Amino acid sequence: MIKKMYACFAFFPNGEVKKWKYVTNLKSFEQFLSKTHPSWKYMNVYEKSTKQYLKRFYPGNIIPKILVLFLFALSLYAMKNTFSKTTFVYGFNNTTTIRNAFNEEKGVLCL
Repeated sequence: MIKKMYACFAFFPNGEVKKWKYVTNLKSFEQFLSKTHPSWKYMNVYEKSTKQYLKRFYPGNIIPKILVLFLFALSLYAMKNTFSKTTFVYGFNNTTTIRNAFNEEKGVLCL
């Protein structure tokens, strides 16, 4: 199994930034950071292979071992909330745009 590699940047109150390039377990890295550098303010996590920004963590946040599973679960939660608030009737979204008859400006009404 190929482990995900992360690059982590830890920020400190004095403006100092420290970088760790090869992090595979974010939870144990956070424990290491809290033990060796207890004054850290936050850390930014990047995917090592693509250099894409993933998430910012603060001390006391729940940090998963593997960020991919956490982001996947978060996206499922967001999709569930999005589709539960949308109304579909017979497979079609039941909205329309009509002209407002009471003033000269166009209005929008969702039925």
